[in-house]
Amino acid sequence: MHWTVRQAVEVTKAKAFGPLQERVTAIAYDSRRVVPGSLFVAIRGFRQDGNAFVPEALSRGAVAIVSENPCPPDFPRAWLQVADARRALAELAAAFYDNPSRALTLIGVTGTNGKTTTTYLIDAVIRAAGERSARLGTTTYKIGDEEIPAERTTPEAPEIQGFLRRAVEAGCRYAVLEVSSHALELKRVHGCEFTVAVFTNLTPEHLDFHGTMEAYFAAKRKLFDGTLGKAPKIAVLNGEDPRAPDLAAVSRGSVLTYGETSGDVFARDVAFSLEGMRLTARTPQGDVTLRSRLLGRPNVRNILAAVATGLALGISLETIAKGIEMCSHVPGRLEIVSEPEHPLLVIVDYAHTEDALRNLLHTAHDLRRALSTEGRLLTVFGCGGDRDRRKRAPMGEIAGALSHLVIVTSDNPRSEDPEAILAEIEVGLMRTSTPYLKIVDRGEAIRMAIALAEPGDIVLIAGKGHETYQVLKDRIIPFDDREVARAALRERFGSGGNETR
Repeated sequence: MHWTVRQAVEVTKAKAFGPLQERVTAIAYDSRRVVPGSLFVAIRGFRQDGNAFVPEALSRGAVAIVSENPCPPDFPRAWLQVADARRALAELAAAFYDNPSRALTLIGVTGTNGKTTTTYLIDAVIRAAGERSARLGTTTYKIGDEEIPAERTTPEAPEIQGFLRRAVEAGCRYAVLEVSSHALELKRVHGCEFTVAVFTNLTPEHLDFHGTMEAYFAAKRKLFDGTLGKAPKIAVLNGEDPRAPDLAAVSRGSVLTYGETSGDVFARDVAFSLEGMRLTARTPQGDVTLRSRLLGRPNVRNILAAVATGLALGISLETIAKGIEMCSHVPGRLEIVSEPEHPLLVIVDYAHTEDALRNLLHTAHDLRRALSTEGRLLTVFGCGGDRDRRKRAPMGEIAGALSHLVIVTSDNPRSEDPEAILAEIEVGLMRTSTPYLKIVDRGEAIRMAIALAEPGDIVLIAGKGHETYQVLKDRIIPFDDREVARAALRERFGSGGNETR
C-alpha cells in the first residue's frame, strides 16, 4: 500500500506545513520505535510529552510529525498540527491499515469484571460455529490458532489496527476485543466499527484515573453511544446492573439483556461442582442446557453474556452450547493449581477489585459446600501500588469477613512502599475478628499459606492471576502465582498426595 503524508493530512484534517509527498511506511507514537518513513504522533502522556522526543524521531527517519503544537520555525520535515493528537493517532492507524474492522464482525466487551472470561467464551462460541476468529485481551492476543503474549488489556491504536489487519489477512471473519475504560477514554479504539458491544457490570475501579464513578461510566458508555464513530448494531447488556438502562437509552441499535434471574437470556437450575457447572439458559429462542468446566457463580453471568452474544450473531442454541463447553479454562481466572490427589484445594484468580474479591470468596464458599468440607478458607492477596488507594481498606475488610485466615502481601507495589500498602489494607482487616498475617514477600506469603493449610482447606491466591511478573519500583521481575504455588505444593507433598515433611 502506497501511503503519503498528504493522505495523513486528509484523514486528520490537519493544518499542514512542509513537504507532503513523502511516503509513509509506519505510524509511531514511541520515538524508540520510529523507523525510516514513519509518521510520528507526539502524544502528551501522563509522565512525558511526546513533543520532547521529536528530535529523536527525526534522527531515526521520521518523515512527518503530528502534534497539537504549532510548527516550529524552519522545521525540516512535514508538520501536521491537529486539535487532538490521540484522536489523530487512532484515525491515522485505522486509515493506514485500511480500516480492517469493516472487514470483520467486531465484538467489544467492556465492564469492570468478567471481560476476559466473556471474550474467551464468545470466541469459543464463534469457533464452535466453524468460523475463524481473533481475540484481543488481558491474557493473550489470538489470531486463529496463534497465541501472542499480551502487553496490556487494550494496546494503543496502531497495535489494535495492525492486529485487526493481521486477523483479516489470516482469514478471520470475527474478532473479539476486551475494551478497557482507559482505551475508551484515551481513544485507542476510536475508528473501530463494532457490530456488537457487550457490557458486563460496573463496580468501583480505576478511580485513580477517572476520579469518579460517573466519569468511569462515561468512559464505558463511549462503546455504545457512537462516540467512536459508527455505533454498534447490537448492545448486549447485563440487565441486572443498575447502569444498564442508561446504556440501553444511548444505544442506537437493538438491545439484548441477560442476567442470572431476569432478562432476555437468564439462568435456571444452576448446579455447581468442582468440575464446573450445569445450568439451563432461557432465551427468546427457547431453553438450552449448558455445561461448563468454569467454576463459580460469577461465571454464570459471563456464560449468559456469551449466550446472548451468540444469539445476536445468529448462532444456533445447539452450537452456542457446544462453544460454552469447549471453553475449558481461562488463565488465572479461578484456576485450580493443586492436583486431585492433594488433600487441599489451591486456586489462583485475578480478583483485584472489591466486587471481584467478594465474588471470589463467595465462590470459594460455594465450593466448600459442593465438596462437603468443613475446611477453612485461607486468602492471600494484596493491592497494587500507584493505583486507587480507596479500595485497600474495603478489600481488607471483605477478605477478613469471608475468610478464616488472611495473609496480606504485596501485589505490584510499583513505586510505593509495600509496607505502607499493607498497612492501609490492615485498617480494613482490623474491622473483623479474623486472624491475619502480614508478609511483604509474595512468594513467602504463598508458601506460608500452603504450609499452614490443613486437609480440606481451600487456599485462594488473589490479585495477579495470569501475570508472569511483579513490578517492584523500577524493576520488573519474573513472578507467577501459579508456579510459586505449584512449587510449594511439590515441596510439601512431593509428586503424590502425601506430605514429605
